[in-house]
Amino acid sequence: MNIQIGSKVRSFDFDNRDLEGEDACYVEGEVVDIHDWYGCDRYVILVERQIFRGKDADYHVGKEVNPPVNGVQKLLGGVYNGVELL
Repeated sequence: MNIQIGSKVRSFDFDNRDLEGEDACYVEGEVVDIHDWYGCDRYVILVERQIFRGKDADYHVGKEVNPPVNGVQKLLGGVYNGVELL
């Protein structure tokens, strides 16, 4: 996945990747920046749509969220990979 500034993406809140139903929790939007935040590279996503527990929500619509860049090491092992291209 080559996510860069200008990419349209979906960022999942949890390891679950459900797109429908009670466990669906994610935001969709555009990557407007990628920067280091306290030693962790992060995407800056301007949220255009949010799904929480399978339903449209607006808590983050119009705001920025900052998930870790895919491939960044997790503290307890593994790597982050919660952002995908749309």
